[in-house]
Amino acid sequence: MNSIKARPVQLIGNCPAELTPEDEFQIEGLQLENPRGSRLCLLALSQIPIGQGIWQLQSGERFFSHVSCSGCTLRPDQVNRVVFLLGHADKWVLCQHISAYLALSRYQAEPETARRAKEEAIRCQDRGEYAEATQKMEIALRALKSNAD
Repeated sequence: MNSIKARPVQLIGNCPAELTPEDEFQIEGLQLENPRGSRLCLLALSQIPIGQGIWQLQSGERFFSHVSCSGCTLRPDQVNRVVFLLGHADKWVLCQHISAYLALSRYQAEPETARRAKEEAIRCQDRGEYAEATQKMEIALRALKSNAD
């Protein structure tokens, strides 16, 4: 069974639990570990799809995913939500690169260099070559970031 890491990658509004992108959790089987002593939010944790989402990751059917808490309604005039990245602990750097790339590519056009490196990374993933995929995604992310400057 795969060990799963989780961390906030996008904060919309203000998280009343004060979660930050530096918080990180690990799921071993059905046990949640909190190695950094980060704050926990029961509402957010209850939104992580334990059944299908975690099972897909732990079974190896997928190796990363994004999930979102439903949002806090402590202040009805303000949207407060956290988007979490979930991914295999042994592919965590690759998961973070993919997540960052997806976030940046929503707001800007992909340069050809970034698009080609991303496509190579996907082919590597399909072959199970995750270390090579990580390197290719790092190149793609760097090219996308340099295009933004």
